[in-house]
Amino acid sequence: MTICDTNIPFTKVLMVLPRNTIHTETPLHEGYTYAPWRESFRQPWAALMVETGLVPDQEAGLAQWDKMMNEAPEMLREHFRFVLGPEGDLAATAGLFPGHDFPDRLRLHWVATGLNHQHRGLAKSIITALAKEYDRMPEKYPLYLSTQSQSYGAIKLYSRLGFQPYMGEYAGHTKEQSEDDWRIVTGVLRETEGK
Repeated sequence: MTICDTNIPFTKVLMVLPRNTIHTETPLHEGYTYAPWRESFRQPWAALMVETGLVPDQEAGLAQWDKMMNEAPEMLREHFRFVLGPEGDLAATAGLFPGHDFPDRLRLHWVATGLNHQHRGLAKSIITALAKEYDRMPEKYPLYLSTQSQSYGAIKLYSRLGFQPYMGEYAGHTKEQSEDDWRIVTGVLRETEGK
C-alpha cells in the first residue's frame, strides 16, 4: 500500500476477484490487532483517508464516513476492519460495502494504511480477511473494487492477491471505455515499475 500519486492523471478502473481465489487469511503483523467498529473511529478514520491521499481534507473524510453511516450503517459496523497499531492508533482499514458501479454487489472499499505503518502487510491482511468473509456470504460474484491510476502501488498489491482488471460495462461506463482506461493504467504501471 502506498499513497495516491497526484502527479499521475486520474483514471478510474475496476478490478474483480473470482470466488475462492484467496485460500488463506494473512495474519496481522506482530503488535497489530483488529478492533471492532466504534463511533470514536470517525475522526482518525477521516485523518487516515487524508494522510493516504484518498480525500483532500479532514472535512471530506468526515463527509465520507457520515455518508457510509447514512447509506448502510450495518455494513460499516459489521464488515469493515479497523487495525490498531502497537500504540493503539488507527493504522489501517478497509471494508465490504454496497457498490455503486454494480448496485447489486458488494465492493472492497477504502483500503488505507497509515504512512508510519506501511510495508508491514496490513493491507494484505485486511484484504485476505475480507475476501474470505465474502466467500462465506450469499453475495453475487465476483467481489470487486474501484481503484485509480494514482494508486498504482495498490493496483500491484491487488493483482498479486488475485484481483483481475475488469474490462466490461458498468454503471455509466461502456466496455470500450473500460478497455481504454485499462490501457492508460497499464501504461502507468509500466512507467512506475520499481516504485
